[in-house]
Amino acid sequence: NDILDLSKIESGTVSIELGDVQLKSLKQNVERTFRQLAADKGLNFEVDFDAKLPATIRTDEKRLQQVVLNLLSNAFKFTSHGAVTLSVTEVTGGWSTHHPVLRTADRAIAIAVTDTGIGIPEDKQKLIFEAFQQGDGTTSRKYGGTGLGLSISREIGRLIGGEVQVRSEPGAGPAFTLYVPLTA
Repeated sequence: NDILDLSKIESGTVSIELGDVQLKSLKQNVERTFRQLAADKGLNFEVDFDAKLPATIRTDEKRLQQVVLNLLSNAFKFTSHGAVTLSVTEVTGGWSTHHPVLRTADRAIAIAVTDTGIGIPEDKQKLIFEAFQQGDGTTSRKYGGTGLGLSISREIGRLIGGEVQVRSEPGAGPAFTLYVPLTA
């Protein structure tokens, strides 16, 4: 796996290569990557790409996949029973109105990863996007990881003109959504 150095993102030395990304290939990649893990953990893995989606979107395929794979990896890491769901739809809102790119977009692709995991208290939802933080200090021992994933994912999302948001409450698994603008 190609892991990005956070210092490269912060200094702006990460290159973005825009191209036409086949949504079908994104779907195949996530299914190939996570189907066996779901089976090994006894979890349902639901992948739902809306039939009304365009065949391609214009973005950086490698960076898009990095964010989606990281969000799915986290979902599987923090879910011990139930399901992980990837839902991809076209939307006309839901992102921050002050976002520098999305605020001028009429439409976006919403890539949502939800799970039936431990949930994240509202007062911890901003904290989890900081490097080396998890929602609960004890989770780093139980679940492991570097703590860089969400911080890097949020920054990559920003670099490709999008935004990563989280919605959750304790006891109910979180929903992480990456909004990627659609260009005409």
